[in-house]
Amino acid sequence: MLLISGSSRTPLRDGRKDVFTGIDDVDWASMGHAYTDSATDVPDLLRDLAADDPARREIALDGMYGAVHHQGDVYDSTVACIPFLFELVTTPAVADRGAVVHLLCSIAGEREPDPEEIGGLFEDEEEDAAFVQPFLDAWATVRGRADVFLELLDDPDAEVRAAAAGALAHAHPDPARAFGALRERLVVERDQEAVGALVEAIGGLGASHRELLGAGAGAVLREVVSVASHPEQRLAGLVQLARCEPLSLPEDLVESVLDVMRLACEHDALEASGEDREDRPEADRAEAERPHTDTMVSYLRELEGAHRRSIDASTAGDLLEELHGALGDHTAPRFELLAGQLQSPDWGQRMAAVDMAGTLLTGWRAPNDLPVALLAHQLVEDEPRLSLRALTELCYAAPIAGAVADVLAVCVEEWDDTWEPDDWKGTLFGKALEALALQGDERAVPALAEVLAREGTVPENLGTWVDRVGPEAAAPLGPELHRRLAALPSDRGTPARERLVDALGVLSRAESLPLLVEMVQPDGGRMRAVLRALARYGPAAAEAAPRLRELAAAASESIEIRLDVAETLRAVTGEAGPLLPLVREGLESDRWYELSPALEAAASLGPAGAPLAPRLRELLAGRDAHTDTIVALWRTAQDVEEVLPLLLGQWTALPSTRPAVATCLIEMGSGAAPALPLIREELSSPRRHTNDRRDGDSSGMRMRYDVAADEGLLRDCRRLAAALGD
Repeated sequence: MLLISGSSRTPLRDGRKDVFTGIDDVDWASMGHAYTDSATDVPDLLRDLAADDPARREIALDGMYGAVHHQGDVYDSTVACIPFLFELVTTPAVADRGAVVHLLCSIAGEREPDPEEIGGLFEDEEEDAAFVQPFLDAWATVRGRADVFLELLDDPDAEVRAAAAGALAHAHPDPARAFGALRERLVVERDQEAVGALVEAIGGLGASHRELLGAGAGAVLREVVSVASHPEQRLAGLVQLARCEPLSLPEDLVESVLDVMRLACEHDALEASGEDREDRPEADRAEAERPHTDTMVSYLRELEGAHRRSIDASTAGDLLEELHGALGDHTAPRFELLAGQLQSPDWGQRMAAVDMAGTLLTGWRAPNDLPVALLAHQLVEDEPRLSLRALTELCYAAPIAGAVADVLAVCVEEWDDTWEPDDWKGTLFGKALEALALQGDERAVPALAEVLAREGTVPENLGTWVDRVGPEAAAPLGPELHRRLAALPSDRGTPARERLVDALGVLSRAESLPLLVEMVQPDGGRMRAVLRALARYGPAAAEAAPRLRELAAAASESIEIRLDVAETLRAVTGEAGPLLPLVREGLESDRWYELSPALEAAASLGPAGAPLAPRLRELLAGRDAHTDTIVALWRTAQDVEEVLPLLLGQWTALPSTRPAVATCLIEMGSGAAPALPLIREELSSPRRHTNDRRDGDSSGMRMRYDVAADEGLLRDCRRLAAALGD
């Protein structure tokens, strides 16, 4: 029997009666959990975890997660359960002990609790501290008894062994000791699931304690990869090796992974065909025809065949996604893997590859056009779902997908008769048109004009589409845009109205100006699109000036609306007089929705806003430096020595601000020379600046990032590097 807290005990015959010794001595009534201030129901939940009936055990486990450990929270009753949960996992007669080990790990938490991160929910400090304390106690209590997990590595139950492996990596206070035990167990472990858990735990320890254990974990994992007879185990080993020692990955990484995925594809095909003898791969047919002999050669041959036939495609796909996450910024093998995935004969693998293509192309900088070309290749398959998914990703990647514009143009033409006005946007035609327009290709204009003429739903980003195509090439859209806007009710705002106004603003056609001027009415935020459009007209919209002056002075309008109006007035007439006092008023606000437009307006004033500089410095001194404030100070004061250090600090701390910072650096000319190392670093980075997730973080595998902003940043960085003599 395992030792608990240094004392041994001999279980009774059924192995359970002494598990709950002392449970009735706990003052459960004084404790609480998610749904009650009296946790008197907890003892029954604990007892049911040891029940013979699987349904009772499952209901009890659900109750533990649903109430005692609700959504990851830890209560005083949760902490009081920990000793009894440890008793359960060390009692062999109890079933489903692996699930209880997982529960203990969850109660401990992913890492040492940070009171500042957990707390802050209650204004009263004592109440807040009382809320935080159980988290701290749970972490300390589970780690204090984590040697139990060392002993569970030898448990007869493979599920318990697998759970114990993860628990050691998760909660043991001595990572070197835990690693040693995991390494020793891996040598003798024969259960596939337990081996997988051991490999994952070793990789986790190597990644989280890289200096201490990275090299040792890497050596173990390289051996796993080289000797693993099961393809999934080999792939799992590669995933963990990428996490802790990516530079030691084998040269044939891509080939090995794609081979595993090929075997998974073959396995799925066999399953779908009922494994008809004639449909088996040649290697399997040859194996089936060989006689069995009582030899090691025969055993190994049959074992290899069994592994080939038992590859789980879903698990292999999940491992491949994990590998991508673990590789992070090591993009060369990732894009090579992606190319292989996109050419898989298996529909499901190509669907997964299309998703991964979206992640990679928007989150990292592709070395060439091959990924978008292979995405476009999915459009020639007679598989509408796959084509639609590929088109969606081509829309996200539009700024770098110009190489496939001809394919998209053909698709728009081929699918032109497959849509209806009410639902065209989500069709193959609609997605192909969107991707083409977002590339700025003028071949999108005739099809878009037809959509507008047939009263098709106005697309959400119509203004962006027209802007990408450009006012000259998109000019044929003007009459239909005007007609559709004029037909809308004038007494209320609609999404379609704002979209049409934005598009007309890009075109700035003289025939539509009276219609837009007529829309300058005191209707709050609904007027913003009209103001943006008139600003793009510039001096050509001078006839709107009287209405703009009236609104800028209207005390009934909010400060943010009056600021927008005054900025438009300045764009139309050059008048800065009405704008300056409004900016002063906005800069005094403690409401961000008022301060933000004031900062933007201050920046637009340039040197004419120099009187605002003292207030901007006060804002920087009194709160966290905001990029908008720093930009406004630069534009108004034009002091390189004062502002450059602030901008460079923002560049490093907040990657999303880099486009705005780069614009200011360009304006500084040679004064921006100290920024050159950061510019070089950005140009050499494989990661898009909008993707600030950490390496190995697979939670972002469905994220899509702003490619247009990043490509614009790269253009500005190249311009800066050239101007600064790089």
